[in-house]
Amino acid sequence: MKKLLIAFLSLSFLISCVSNKRTTYLQGSTSDEIYNLQHKTFKTQVNDILIIKVSSENQELTAFFNSLANSGQQTNGGININPYLSGYRIDSHGNIRLPYIGEMNVLGFSIDEIRVNIEKELAKYIQNTNSFFVEVKYAGIKYTILGQIGKPGTNYLMQYEANIIDAIANSGDITEYGNRTNVEVIRQEEGGLKKYEIDLTDINTFNSEVFLIKNNDIINVKPIKQKPIGVGTTGLSVFNTILSTFTVAVTTFLFINSL
Repeated sequence: MKKLLIAFLSLSFLISCVSNKRTTYLQGSTSDEIYNLQHKTFKTQVNDILIIKVSSENQELTAFFNSLANSGQQTNGGININPYLSGYRIDSHGNIRLPYIGEMNVLGFSIDEIRVNIEKELAKYIQNTNSFFVEVKYAGIKYTILGQIGKPGTNYLMQYEANIIDAIANSGDITEYGNRTNVEVIRQEEGGLKKYEIDLTDINTFNSEVFLIKNNDIINVKPIKQKPIGVGTTGLSVFNTILSTFTVAVTTFLFINSL
C-alpha cells in the first residue's frame, strides 16, 4: 500500500509538471536576458482606416480635415474609439478622399510615406509650408481572434503598436483547453493570406515575425488534444481528478478486504 501511494504521488507530480509547461506563457528566460523585437514598418491594406489631422494657421484647412477626425470620442492616447465614424477608409482601389486634395492612392504605403505625400499635396495650396503640421495614424489595430479564447470576436487595440499577448489579454485569455504551444496567425501578405504558427509558452516567441500583430490579423487558438478526454489541463485539475480516482479505488479496496 505504501509503495502504491508513493507511485501515485510521483505520477501526479509528473503530470502536473507537464501540464504547467503547456499552460505557462513565455518560459525559459533568465531575468537578465534582453530580447529585441522584430519591429516592422507595416504597409496599408484595403479597408484600413486612417486618422488624418492637420494643424495650421489656416482655419478653413484645419476645419475641413479635423471635423471628421474629431467627430467621435477620443481616448487619452488620442486614438478614436469609433474609427468607422472618424477616419478615412482605404477603398478597393487603394484610395482615400481628402479635402482640397481629392482622391489619393495610399495602398501599400507606410504611415510616414502617406504623411509626406499629403504634405506635398497641401503645399500646392499653402505658400508657407512651415505653417501646417500633418499627423497620420491608424485608427487602432483591428484583429480577429477565434477558437479557445475567453472572448472570441473582432476587437480593436487602441494603441500604436501591439503584440499577440496584448491581443490575447484583451480577449479574455486562452481557456484551459487552448493549445498555447501552437497558435495560428493568419496575415494578409502581398499576393494573399499567409499562415504562421507561434509557441506562446516559449520565451523565444519574442523573436517571431508575428509576435507584433498587424492590422487585420486573424488569431486562431486551437484546442489541445486532451480536451475530449475531460481530464483537465492544469496541474491542479489533473491532480484533483487523479486524487478522486485514487480515493475511490482505495476505499473500494479497503471495503472489499474488510468483508
